[in-house]
Amino acid sequence: MAGEAPTWKASDVVGTAPDGRPVEIRLDAEDRPVLLVFLTTRCDGCDTFWQGLAAVGDPALVGVVPVVVTKDSVGASLEEIRMLASGLEGTGVVMSDQAWVDYRVTGYPFLVLIDPASRKILAESVGFGWTDVASVVAAGLGQ
Repeated sequence: MAGEAPTWKASDVVGTAPDGRPVEIRLDAEDRPVLLVFLTTRCDGCDTFWQGLAAVGDPALVGVVPVVVTKDSVGASLEEIRMLASGLEGTGVVMSDQAWVDYRVTGYPFLVLIDPASRKILAESVGFGWTDVASVVAAGLGQ
């Protein structure tokens, strides 16, 4: 399921938190692989990912740092993002149009697993269901 990883280096994610404060996900500050989950508030299948990320201790997320990345302008309702983000314990949420450009995201849900030390993208894939999270993590970590 997970596609071939691109050869370009991953970038930090800079944007705004749902509460309005500036936020930066610095890859070099993490000691575990970072899983970027690009979502919107309303799309076919996005609700499955919001719910999966809210499930504390889900086996698909063991060993990774999950971060939701939404758009900060077009197609995102701030109130909906705030509501959905409030249920995500241990998962960061960043609103950043630039991250969608940096990671070349053209559809959603979209998953990107990154090794923070090397900034290498380990795996990426469109997410059709929650099981794709486990597939991307397993492919990226060589499991």
